[in-house]
Amino acid sequence: MWVPTEAEAVEIFAHHFEARHRNGALSKAKETATELERKGDSDGHRVWTMVAGRIEELRCAERIEQRRTTETA
Repeated sequence: MWVPTEAEAVEIFAHHFEARHRNGALSKAKETATELERKGDSDGHRVWTMVAGRIEELRCAERIEQRRTTETA
């Protein structure tokens, strides 16, 4: 049975969360991280901060790919 590492789980969830929430994904991930920090859940805050960071990276990659597509068309 495959059990994902923390990094793999962050990657998978960031893709899923971004696909599901699109424009609201980054702000929702950051809000969740902040709320967990406020509640004293440092592990949850750390993981959701990583998810938010990965969503930002995905969005940058998407923009680069979109630019490349329009430049070659």
